[in-house]
Amino acid sequence: MKTKVEIFSSPKLKNFFINLDSLFDITLKGFDELDSCFTSKNLSIVFFDHQDFINKKTLNNTLLNENFIFVFKEPPMIEKPSLGLKKNMIAPLSISKFLDNINEIINKKKHAYGNIELNNNLITNKNTKEKNYLTQAESLILFKLISEKSINKKLLERDVLDIKQDLNTSSIESHLNRIRKKLKKIDSDFSISSKNNNVCLDIINPDK
Repeated sequence: MKTKVEIFSSPKLKNFFINLDSLFDITLKGFDELDSCFTSKNLSIVFFDHQDFINKKTLNNTLLNENFIFVFKEPPMIEKPSLGLKKNMIAPLSISKFLDNINEIINKKKHAYGNIELNNNLITNKNTKEKNYLTQAESLILFKLISEKSINKKLLERDVLDIKQDLNTSSIESHLNRIRKKLKKIDSDFSISSKNNNVCLDIINPDK
């Protein structure tokens, strides 16, 4: 149920990423694997130790993939309008700032299930274009449900609270009830149910 994250970095940063295992499903890779991974559909983070380890062809291919994020030790010399490099961070940065940036990027990506699209705390009926806004907590919960379809309620509560410690600490069931109402208001073709301590997405049968 954790978001899969591929990290390309030098071996000396390995211990830093071990601390993030509780939040993400992390796969560590070397820079030499970039050339074969530029089509990755997972969130991918490249930590530049220096700026000439990657050839321009590989860089351009990677830049075309919206799932890639770049972290630099200094403002990148390679950043040019023609390359289209938009998402980057400058080190040093705190772990909390790093996590905030990553989760903001995850949250802003479009995620779809049934006739509903989730994008930046906004749910939209793709057919009618009706919209409704979610709180940050609601958006994180729905994102995880869309990703996993069925999640243990206790794990869902733990993961959402771990992602953002200052979220409203209302029970997960209270958040789920509000999400259900917002989905219904824009005629979603699915709803959320709680069964045997699991939270699931259920397609609504229009004949019932």
